[in-house]
Amino acid sequence: MRIASLTDDDLDGVSEGRTYPDGTVIRVFTMRTDHDAYPSGWAYKFHYGATEPDPPRTLEDGTIRRYDNSHEDTKGHERHVAPGSGPDIIEFPGMVELWARFWSEAPKSELEVE
Repeated sequence: MRIASLTDDDLDGVSEGRTYPDGTVIRVFTMRTDHDAYPSGWAYKFHYGATEPDPPRTLEDGTIRRYDNSHEDTKGHERHVAPGSGPDIIEFPGMVELWARFWSEAPKSELEVE
């Protein structure tokens, strides 16, 4: 299913990953939740990175670009971009919109979700 026709229901429960011949990796995870730690109602991580960290091309953990809300209740929604010094706090536009933003910035083809 392509971005233009995605719904929140399509993205609930996505957990996919792919390693590419160029040494990069994409990992995406989305899940609806009612846990207090996620006021948005979603837990998610969209990661594009390298299999081997290579600063300054990547952050110390290999991240080239990542969106996540691992600490949403205390820090909010974050965007990590190499060679940045720290995460940027972003507004959460909704899951479909954030999914589309990530794929517009990652130089890989969108992973298919069912």
